[in-house]
Amino acid sequence: MDEDLQNLLRSILAADPDAPLSDDGREKVFHSMLAAHSRENFVALWRFADSLKEEFKRSHLLHALVRVVSERPIEHDLAERIARSIPDVYWRLSAMNQVAAELLKRAREFERFSPPSPELRARGLNLLREVEGELSSVPEQDGDRATILYGAGHSLVRAGELDWAEKLASTAEYCPENTDVLLASGKARLAHGQTVQAQQIARTVAELAVVGTGNCTNRVFDLEQASELVFKCGSKDEAEKYLEEAIEITLASQEARDAEAWKCLFAIATAFAKQAKPERAQAAANAITQPAQRELVLKKIAEVSAPS
Repeated sequence: MDEDLQNLLRSILAADPDAPLSDDGREKVFHSMLAAHSRENFVALWRFADSLKEEFKRSHLLHALVRVVSERPIEHDLAERIARSIPDVYWRLSAMNQVAAELLKRAREFERFSPPSPELRARGLNLLREVEGELSSVPEQDGDRATILYGAGHSLVRAGELDWAEKLASTAEYCPENTDVLLASGKARLAHGQTVQAQQIARTVAELAVVGTGNCTNRVFDLEQASELVFKCGSKDEAEKYLEEAIEITLASQEARDAEAWKCLFAIATAFAKQAKPERAQAAANAITQPAQRELVLKKIAEVSAPS
């Protein structure tokens, strides 16, 4: 380690956030100390990162600190305090999502091995309510708002708050982050025997994917997932319909020279094979224009279709 960096690290250990360092120098020190994962450094790192002048960089470093601190079971209070101190709304809500996810994860672990811990669960859900309340303040460009929604939605699904998750992810326009949360909720409902609700969610996702624009790969994979969901609910004809619609989208994408189209056809062919439709699986594979990829997919679906 060079002498300059040693001196910078000493300034951290001395809890001297006003040391004459540039933001770049402070960032270098921060990551060096964060990698040590030492508890005694957390508060010092918080003060140090908070001394950066550039708001975005300060927010990014504090977010990185929250990710490490929140994974420590006894440090949830500190992680939450750091998260709330982040100035940029995107990084602040993302950090609060992280803390909520860890609180809910810990609550589930207590439910399995010891008396329930309603306090941990309540704290996690309260954080998610705050995230939901501030979601509209996150800019939509670059997918920032969708990313926050994705994190919060999946935390709610894992916590069993399916109605809440579906309400949060409800959308009139196709968005892959929203549909991913909806599909996760649909799978959870199916696991609990709620086939009617699961099937309705699959239909909603399929409708969004079919009428959506762009995002061809995401839309196709959502249709494939919706097909699997309704197939498991017993609606085999509906499952086939969604795969057929996925093929239409993929072939149009392939004609537009989309290099990822063969992966979509791979997923569709595999889905047909799993649904005991080997002819449709082979037809989907044969639609792949690249010979090497086509042969690979034909080989793979033969393995899926072969009796075990």
